[in-house]
Amino acid sequence: MDVREVRVADARRIAELLGQLGYPTDEDAVGRRLERLERSETDATWVAEADGELVGLVGIHVSQVLAYDGDAAKVSEIVVDDRYRRRGIGARLMEVAEGEARRRGCVVLFLTTAERRKDAHAFYRSLGFEETGRRFAKSLD
Repeated sequence: MDVREVRVADARRIAELLGQLGYPTDEDAVGRRLERLERSETDATWVAEADGELVGLVGIHVSQVLAYDGDAAKVSEIVVDDRYRRRGIGARLMEVAEGEARRRGCVVLFLTTAERRKDAHAFYRSLGFEETGRRFAKSLD
């Protein structure tokens, strides 16, 4: 398995992976989002490739916060193709994300996850994450 920075050309496959995660979208929308992320100095995204196929994705967003003396990194998204789960790909992607967060001087790495994703919760705990709260969201459309 190889991990590399994301490319706009990955849009079609990323749209498929986001659909598996419960966020249906299309190649054009993902392409626009990737172009926007390319210009961001506070975001970084990587993909995992196995068997010649893009099989996973992780992204982080770094921000300044008043709660800590250093920056905070949020895992923006993480997904591994259903067919490739439980092979260490997610752990490797999270390792890359954590390494970049540390390199950027972040003092905390956090993420949110759907209540229904019990398997994901166990995965995050196995990586040393603690459940610290509950996420609330409001659509601004």
